[in-house]
Amino acid sequence: MLIFFDVITIKNGLLVYLAFNESIIMKRLILSLSVCTLLLIACGGDQSNNSSDNNDVINNDNNNNECLKFAISKMNTAIDLDPISVTDVTSFHVASQIFEPLLRLNEKDLSVEPLLAESWEVSEDNLTVSINLKKGVFFQDNACFENGKGRELKASDVLYTFKRIFTEEGNYAYSLLKNKIVGSEEFKTNGKEISGISIVDDYTITFTLTQPSSNFTSLLATISTGIVAKEAIQKNVVVGCGPFVYKPENADEKSITLEKNKNYHLGKEFPYLNSVSYNYVKSGQDQLDLFMKGELDVITGIPSNAIKEIVEEQIADFQHNPVKYLLVRSPQASTSYLSLNTSKPPFDNIKVRKAIAMAIDKSRIVDKILKGEAAGPGDHGIVTSALKGYDYSSVVGLEFDVAKAKEQLASAGFKDGTNFPTLILTCGKGNTNLRVAFEIQKQLASNLNVNVEISSVTLSEQYLMNSKSECHFSLKGWLAEYPDPTSFLSLYYGKDVPSANNLKSFPNESRYKNSEFDKLYEQALVTLDKSKRYELCLTADQIIASEVPGIPLWYREDYHLIQSKVKGYQPNAMNIQNLVHVKLEEVSAKEINQ
Repeated sequence: MLIFFDVITIKNGLLVYLAFNESIIMKRLILSLSVCTLLLIACGGDQSNNSSDNNDVINNDNNNNECLKFAISKMNTAIDLDPISVTDVTSFHVASQIFEPLLRLNEKDLSVEPLLAESWEVSEDNLTVSINLKKGVFFQDNACFENGKGRELKASDVLYTFKRIFTEEGNYAYSLLKNKIVGSEEFKTNGKEISGISIVDDYTITFTLTQPSSNFTSLLATISTGIVAKEAIQKNVVVGCGPFVYKPENADEKSITLEKNKNYHLGKEFPYLNSVSYNYVKSGQDQLDLFMKGELDVITGIPSNAIKEIVEEQIADFQHNPVKYLLVRSPQASTSYLSLNTSKPPFDNIKVRKAIAMAIDKSRIVDKILKGEAAGPGDHGIVTSALKGYDYSSVVGLEFDVAKAKEQLASAGFKDGTNFPTLILTCGKGNTNLRVAFEIQKQLASNLNVNVEISSVTLSEQYLMNSKSECHFSLKGWLAEYPDPTSFLSLYYGKDVPSANNLKSFPNESRYKNSEFDKLYEQALVTLDKSKRYELCLTADQIIASEVPGIPLWYREDYHLIQSKVKGYQPNAMNIQNLVHVKLEEVSAKEINQ
């Protein structure tokens, strides 16, 4: 899942769809809003009276309605509320409150647990996965259903969801499930049935796999396999079985607010919150100011130097019993990196790739540009340091060494940068993106006499440029879909790379091809023994580190600043926001000052 580091643009969107046996094919479901610099925090159902001439005024009329308020600062593209198309973190957070998959990842230990499923069984040969659905799970109320009442979830909805994945061209979920289920590719071609998915009864469905899979049940716990209703898709509405409900009137250019699903399957008391809002706040400092005023409940991505200032200046707020604020430091299963297009000059030359990698001082980026907001510089492989049991530090990356970088560039025929082409680097529009890009531009000019032209674009624009091979390299972030190194290694699997450079290649936007790497990656996907799988992944990770289709810059880490009234919120390496058991319990000023 891609991460863009700062400001996302949201715009009005449209759903075009096609049912399997009808005349049109489901194309995409995108919720969009326009970027606005107003610092207005929204909560509650009706936002029609939220406007204000003062852009620092915040509507707190609904504070007693238990609305949890987040800030959206990482917005570079439209918020996409079609589960099969979610590829960015903001869309992931919002869509995950509306839709639910069959299984879930426990936010504490990242183990797989039932969600819409009551239980599941895997056959002894690891080729059949049987899902037993919970009874009494209902889709959210919506006019797309008879009498506006959400109907019960059945196995037929699971089948419909997976047929969509193998029907719509170019959706991200398909890239995760390609060739995993018996008959899925034949269905994609002839449109009849998926022979490897069988409905036993209304509450039981089985998946027959083409081969044992180390990640299939994990994939059933991702937003990409969130269950949808055919009626909702055909009526172009956003409806799932999740704890919160989307209503178009609660989304505008300032925020998106989701209301409590009063018929949620865990019980009418859940979720505890009446609503949750995701609010556009342009800068980190603005977020911090609003948090200190009590007008935001949770903020993340705060630079460590700012955290130090907060703690030093307001140490009492962290020491009172009860405390006023909570500060949580959470390593992320995420890596920020440069993706190099290896299918076109000059990055089709491994010597050039090595030269660029060795000319970038990653420690300086972490220390001077990020101000320490990272788990560490990307001195090893593409796989993050946050995966437990994975010896990421054993992967040997290319060290910062200007002299060796110059040797590599000269060996490639560009001594002292002579006749080297100007490189086009794409990055997001946010401040962090640009500062990192400018630092890379500065270092390559100083160390190699290589000129870099920076193109600051939205995520959708970057997708388009990469699909047409219009840039040489891109500044990106990748958050694992599931807690396993294979999620990171999927970035370089070569068998899905199109033959033409002007065709979309995702997630392998580097268009890297290496048969040895592909073999190791494929073996890892079918190796169920974790230690053996990790050994395969380490070997594959080392190939990437040595051949440099991508350059890890830093391993991500987030600080979470949380109001003490927020109970049950669990920061985690996978950036999961499970808000079902979160509640707001006000702490009185008297209690804080005791």
